[in-house]
Amino acid sequence: MKSVFLFTALLTACGATPVASSGPPRVTIPVAPSASVADPGPPPSLASKEALFPKVARRVLPNGLEVAVVEAHALPIVQVRLFVRAGMGYGGPALASLTAQLLKDGGTRSMKNTELVERIERLGATLSVQTGLDSTVLGLGITKEHLSEAIAILAEMVRSPRFEETELDKLKARATDEAEDSARSDGSWTATRVLFHELYQSTSPYAVYDASPADIRKVTGKTVRTFHRRFYVPKNTTLVVAGDTTLDLAADVAVHSFGTWAGGNAPVREAVPLVASKGRRVVIAHRPQSAQSDVFAVGTVPQRDTPDWPAIRVATQVLGGGPASRLFMDVREKRSLAYQTRASLIELAQGPQPVVAYAGTRTAKTAEALDGLLENLERMVTAAPSEDELATARRYLVDVFAIRMETVGAIADMVVTESTLGLGDGYWDRYRAKLRTVDAKAVGEVSRAMFRPTLIVVAGDADVIGTSLTRFGVVTVVDPEHEFRLVRTLPAAAAAR
Repeated sequence: MKSVFLFTALLTACGATPVASSGPPRVTIPVAPSASVADPGPPPSLASKEALFPKVARRVLPNGLEVAVVEAHALPIVQVRLFVRAGMGYGGPALASLTAQLLKDGGTRSMKNTELVERIERLGATLSVQTGLDSTVLGLGITKEHLSEAIAILAEMVRSPRFEETELDKLKARATDEAEDSARSDGSWTATRVLFHELYQSTSPYAVYDASPADIRKVTGKTVRTFHRRFYVPKNTTLVVAGDTTLDLAADVAVHSFGTWAGGNAPVREAVPLVASKGRRVVIAHRPQSAQSDVFAVGTVPQRDTPDWPAIRVATQVLGGGPASRLFMDVREKRSLAYQTRASLIELAQGPQPVVAYAGTRTAKTAEALDGLLENLERMVTAAPSEDELATARRYLVDVFAIRMETVGAIADMVVTESTLGLGDGYWDRYRAKLRTVDAKAVGEVSRAMFRPTLIVVAGDADVIGTSLTRFGVVTVVDPEHEFRLVRTLPAAAAAR
């Protein structure tokens, strides 16, 4: 505004004629007839760029410890993962997770826990510990000059832990609080725990998901030490090193820190029997006055190394893998029966794998949401996916690998996954190549077997939803806040028999 005012004042001062401030009321701009303008539509998607997984080099030390190395020399950093094949249900409930936490927080025979933390902080690192369904992983990220010290710290932690009773008591108290809170407030956690308990026989390592307060109370210093001696042995352990290093260097460092580590053979993996089922079962984890329900429709697929896995993965993606999936478009968007939907596979190292169709919904909509899940599962059996559905699913599953491999740490984690599941080196590239060839016929063949749910699990208010769910089968109600004890059984409605 100031520049316009000065320009006008200058013209007036010079006696110039003021500039016109308006023009014709309307100016018609000629354009070609709309009928002749063709809409080209969006440009076609470009072909996926190949992103091969880095080569993994391995060496087994004389004591049986395996060293796996992925070289990446762009930055002077190294990610270390020490993983033991011992998941959350191995050896008994809560033992794997509490043992791992004691390794992290309990110190070693030569270092108190505060000293251990200080040593790690001096490396500019943070120690992570994670216990999954089939493995326990200790991780560190460091600069390459600290590789030897980092591996020495990990070696001391797993070889000579302190295992003090007072520290164990602290961890048990914390774990108990977390378990009680999850049972009280986390419907998805509650339903997942029921899922594993109902799907696998008690002798299976997968019969337990996470731990209940009663499981935690049974853990003692003696049971922890027994578990540690059994599972923390060189032949059951792999050291993964990814980043600015070489196999020779990493192996030399490993020999220095782990070379004299002795132990027995790796524990024999237990069988994974499923609970025999004569029909569909419905289990409600009772959450009084809950305003929402977490609904799981559960089936199984063959073990993880099946050649059909790429087709199984595409079928799951078509059903409920994202905003373009059938569950999202129908149950969530079209019918507004759920605020969240998905279909997922729970990957295990052995035995049948759970496939889950999920809906998070309001309590009043629970039965309708379950209907929507089952209808879409049946539709996967009877209606082959369109080429657009297949292309979208394949493209996502292939391209997501480029994102997953963004960091050295992510690559180290993928090596751990590949090893834990027994897939063999080079699997990720073979898997992606097969994904690109999955067609409607292959998806149809696996869908007929995998989308026949034998188990329904609902975390919600049984007093409100129990009767409405009897049309799906006999309903069993359990109490997650009291060790999932049986509360009552509701007979199936006549139509469900």
